[in-house]
Amino acid sequence: MGLFRKGAEETKINDETKGESGIKRELRKESNMAEEKASILTQDVEIKGTIKFSNAMKIDGKFEGDMLTEEGELFVGKTGSVKANVKVKNAVIEGRMDGNVTATEKVELKEKAHLVGDLKARTLVIEEGVVFVGNCNVNPDGFKTENPNLKEWKKEPKKGTE
Repeated sequence: MGLFRKGAEETKINDETKGESGIKRELRKESNMAEEKASILTQDVEIKGTIKFSNAMKIDGKFEGDMLTEEGELFVGKTGSVKANVKVKNAVIEGRMDGNVTATEKVELKEKAHLVGDLKARTLVIEEGVVFVGNCNVNPDGFKTENPNLKEWKKEPKKGTE
């Protein structure tokens, strides 16, 4: 068995199911934030305002305001509480998030996450046990502002109204 370091926890991977290079690629992809230089707001920190960042931001404390990044990744830990409108590349939410989330790539809602707000992303992963209250727009092709089929449907007159 191979043993890899992932954040503060160790993960064992069975080499029999995947090749060694496949395992390393998968772990790099999953723990990309752990390998980057991440800014961390610890459990005892409370911040109000606007945060702009470019790499990775992990929030275990409380944040209220706006969070903006073009290439960055947001990770809200189990003890994290965020009341903000968030625009990021990727987001992983384990704690509580109140506000709208817009991700140009992927959003992951982990087992005990609470998201109250609208979500817009290219890819969405929701684990069992998540609480999500809001509207969701997931589109693998990116965000399109208009739907031609919707326009055609609206043009059709309803029977008995003319």
